[in-house]
Amino acid sequence: MSQLPIGLDVGTVALRLLQLGGSERDLRVVNAAKVVIPREVREDEARRHEFIVAEVGRILKERRFRTREVVMALAPRQLAVRNVRMPEVEPKDLASAVDWEVQNKFPFDTATAVIQYLRAGAVRQGNEVLDEIIVFAAPRTEVETQIQLAGGVGLTLVSLDAEPCSVFRGAERFLQRREDEGVSSVVANIGAHTTVVIARGRDIVFVKTIPIGGAVFNRAVSECLDLEPGEAEALRRRIAAREDAGEADVHDRAVRAVDDAIRPHLDDLANEIGLCLRYHGVTFRGPRPEVLQVSGGEAHHPHIPTALGERLGMAVHVSDPFRRVRTDHLDHILDRRGVRSEWATAFGLSLKGFRLAEGLSTHDAA
Repeated sequence: MSQLPIGLDVGTVALRLLQLGGSERDLRVVNAAKVVIPREVREDEARRHEFIVAEVGRILKERRFRTREVVMALAPRQLAVRNVRMPEVEPKDLASAVDWEVQNKFPFDTATAVIQYLRAGAVRQGNEVLDEIIVFAAPRTEVETQIQLAGGVGLTLVSLDAEPCSVFRGAERFLQRREDEGVSSVVANIGAHTTVVIARGRDIVFVKTIPIGGAVFNRAVSECLDLEPGEAEALRRRIAAREDAGEADVHDRAVRAVDDAIRPHLDDLANEIGLCLRYHGVTFRGPRPEVLQVSGGEAHHPHIPTALGERLGMAVHVSDPFRRVRTDHLDHILDRRGVRSEWATAFGLSLKGFRLAEGLSTHDAA
């Protein structure tokens, strides 16, 4: 396949469009665009929708994307995730068994919801061996909203993904050796919130959304430094840019004040990630992942990966989804390694085009 679908990542703070092309062994970026969503429209759903439609339409007119097919993701605010344990059933009966099992387990009517699932694996509970199933569910209204958004800008929605699956898909492409099949890995995508994905080889076995991320960090800085929310966000962005360029002074009062403000929340985030790792170890009795891969818009604040590594006692790497990918004429957009990590979701969405061509892989749940 020479041209993959556009990956459209509509985040809390920004929207990103990315189209990949080439083959799985020789990927290139066809085009990419990013627009920051103004703070004054983020909390107003109607204004936010109007802004996104207008900006995506403008980008498609001005930039040379070579398809009108798009893959989008359901964000955590649109998607509920639950783990359920069930007796083993025949694969042909699993879908109906999951539908029955999750009745009354979501804060909306599952009879009209869109439900998909991943089989995480066999777990022992007492004397029983059960199947652990990761269930993704979304109210049908949320799915229809995404369909209407795509149609409103002249795009054809070919797949609606779950954000955790798209985040992991970019990391999965580096698992090519036979020995990788049994290796445990963990990814934390830190944006407005944090999505944790733990996998064994190519199979996702654990997913959790943690309500700690940029929104909490910005609010903490705003309160501690008595700044308006927009000013706090801008201050953190300026400090991150200086840190990324190697120009930040750790003794600078503003840098120290921001670090002090978010430190308790980083502690909480590290504790939550640690609980995820503990659950994985107890449930699946597998080895603890050796490295935490960090992506998302907050990953380019260097002190965040560093602090997480210190608290978790493990190596932390900032992911670069464009590693071994030709970016050619788009280096002005994808120029800094730290910022490249924020494209993880959009990258995984476009990359799903390969799975759509060959039939969905085991973790293309939504």
